[in-house]
Amino acid sequence: MFRLINPLKASVRAVPRHAYSTSSKPSGGSSKLLTVGLPLGAATAAAYAYYSGKLGGAAVAPKAEPVAAAPISSALDPNAFVDFKLKKVQKLTHNTSRFTFELEEGQNLGLDVASCVVTKFAKEGGKPVIRPYTPTSDANRTGSFDFVIKHYEGGPMSSHIHGMKPGETLAVKGPISKYPLKANQHESLSLIAGGSGITPMFQVIGGLLKDKTDKTKINLIFANVTPEDIILKDEIDAYAKAHPDRFKVTYVVDKPVEGWNGPTGYVTADLIKKYNPDIGKGNTKVFVCGPPLMMKTVSGEKGPKFTQGEVDGALKELGLTSDTVFKF
Repeated sequence: MFRLINPLKASVRAVPRHAYSTSSKPSGGSSKLLTVGLPLGAATAAAYAYYSGKLGGAAVAPKAEPVAAAPISSALDPNAFVDFKLKKVQKLTHNTSRFTFELEEGQNLGLDVASCVVTKFAKEGGKPVIRPYTPTSDANRTGSFDFVIKHYEGGPMSSHIHGMKPGETLAVKGPISKYPLKANQHESLSLIAGGSGITPMFQVIGGLLKDKTDKTKINLIFANVTPEDIILKDEIDAYAKAHPDRFKVTYVVDKPVEGWNGPTGYVTADLIKKYNPDIGKGNTKVFVCGPPLMMKTVSGEKGPKFTQGEVDGALKELGLTSDTVFKF
């Protein structure tokens, strides 16, 4: 598509960035956008053609210039909560669903790997509830983004989100950088996840495997209670099929069903060593994310005030230290 340009009537309008702190604002980009109007009057075009004919010259239409694609802007604001409208809900397991939220045209989340956002809602008569989540949709996707969230009984935020209906809004702020990861930063990555702790791992997996310049080898051990509790399995299997030389996944369940052929029980040092014999070797990093009991037995709990804490559990037994291990 081409837009005719009349430089005599060009106008520029700058949209200023608003300064928000703790209040929510409608969904929209946090960057400054420039709107340029370049109209060409029909009378101008007609007069041009008329006088060209009078002077004996062939009427030449004004040159049409291609219109550049609108720049993609981030819908997030690191300093303010932005309200996003829930578009649809897809049930994945008996207690986990995918929540798709709308973005304005020309917007994406623009999250770096690995980073998260925080969500907020205010309980009636109480303090606001704030919880971190990692979106599972591609960071460059425009038009919408996804959260995959497990419902925990008594969990105020997960209960609130699972109770939302399309058209209602959720306040989101970010991004919050967790572990800045660049292509080929490490030769290998070992990921150990439990339950909904797969979401930051899924971001890492997708971010690296979609980068054609990256050669990192990724090993994922993903633990769940039953096979039916494994979320994002189709997407994870698709990555493994498309990148067999770079990505390996091992599913572990505590309560197997008939026909289950994978490992069972808990994630122990022996299990890790069996399915990831090279863990901790060379230029590598080990990422861990899961429920508190799993974190305690696999890597040790995180320290106070969101610090990493000491490495303990199975990874300590394998000789790994805080230089190699990162806890989401």
